[in-house]
Amino acid sequence: MEYFAKLIGVNYGRITIRNQKTRWGSCSSRGNLNFNCLLMLTTPEAIDYVVVHELFHRKQMNHSKAFWSEVEKIFPDYKTQVKWLREEGYQIMRRNHS
Repeated sequence: MEYFAKLIGVNYGRITIRNQKTRWGSCSSRGNLNFNCLLMLTTPEAIDYVVVHELFHRKQMNHSKAFWSEVEKIFPDYKTQVKWLREEGYQIMRRNHS
């Protein structure tokens, strides 16, 4: 978290780990970050992507073209991780919330 926050040039508040049914992470307007505990069942690359994604919400609280362009600068392979989380990650969430 600290590594990517420094790289991106943002700060953050409290970090909370929860067992969420549909989200891998979220960022509040106050800068608090929430992460799904099921991330531990994913890959290190997927975890890094979710961290980078949520930290960029400290700059932009949207998913605009500019947001994705910034994510890509830090994490050029982000589309592979998005695809992995949609396909494989979906199975992880489904198994743990049935």
